[in-house]
Amino acid sequence: MKHGTLFLTMILGLFATAMPNKCYAQNEGDIPAQSPKKAKKGKKKEGKVGVVGKALEKATYLTETKPATDAKFYIFLESASWCGPCKAVMPKIVEQYPQMKEAGVELILVANEPLESAKKYLESYKAEFAGVMPTELGEIPGRVDGHGIPNMCMVDADGKTITSGHGRMVLQWRQLSGQAVPESDEPGAVAKALEETKCFNGKPNKKAKYYVYLHSSATCVACKSIIPTIVKEYKKMKRGKVEIILFSHDSTEEAAKAYAKSLRAKFPVIMDGDPAAKKLPGYAPVSGIPQAIIVDKDGNPVKEGHGNIVLEWKTLCP
Repeated sequence: MKHGTLFLTMILGLFATAMPNKCYAQNEGDIPAQSPKKAKKGKKKEGKVGVVGKALEKATYLTETKPATDAKFYIFLESASWCGPCKAVMPKIVEQYPQMKEAGVELILVANEPLESAKKYLESYKAEFAGVMPTELGEIPGRVDGHGIPNMCMVDADGKTITSGHGRMVLQWRQLSGQAVPESDEPGAVAKALEETKCFNGKPNKKAKYYVYLHSSATCVACKSIIPTIVKEYKKMKRGKVEIILFSHDSTEEAAKAYAKSLRAKFPVIMDGDPAAKKLPGYAPVSGIPQAIIVDKDGNPVKEGHGNIVLEWKTLCP
């Protein structure tokens, strides 16, 4: 019996020796060690860094704040503390920046003043976005330098220019980045303000989605070359819920009426000198004519420029 037991013990010992070894995490509750393949699954995936993001990595910024290099879109805002219009729009931009950043839209302030003044400018508004001196920014793919301030330029991550224009257009970041919220059919702030404004030559569409503030006059030679084409487009624009408001720079209302009649224009006309007209949401004084400002129904700017931008309405007013 003893020999049989001894023989069985030897056989079992040989069998155990032949079995493949397994790896265990000893002294840690005997939990099997995690394989390298499983460990990789817990690694966080980083966002794609485009050519604009790579270019921004080379810049030196005004404060410790640096822009996200993996954003989907970038807005470069040219601004300065000495600029009245810049300071007027800055609080709204600062307020909306957290939402912009969360949606993948990064904002960089391009300072148009000395270094120390630019730093104080950002600090005074407690701005959370980065600031940079133009000389430090270098060449950014797709970025267009503005003429005057405030001015903005928006590009995508690959350096494609989306748009550029007055700094107020920063507030249209949702629409420009394709993230516009659904709109209701209720009249907006512009329609309500127009009720207090004296219009002639026609009544404005209260349910328009967009409004074009077109500055012109009978004495403007450049206006006469572009306005007839705009008049022809007007029927299509109205069907697309885009309303034109002609801001007349003529000396008298009679002259403005005669001008509209000569053009066979059917859109409403307002005298630019009317105090109520200057209270329309999105209104801004212009330095020359023909000039156009396109706003949404609440007065948020879409684009501002020469009167011929009106002909881009199909693209700008989706």
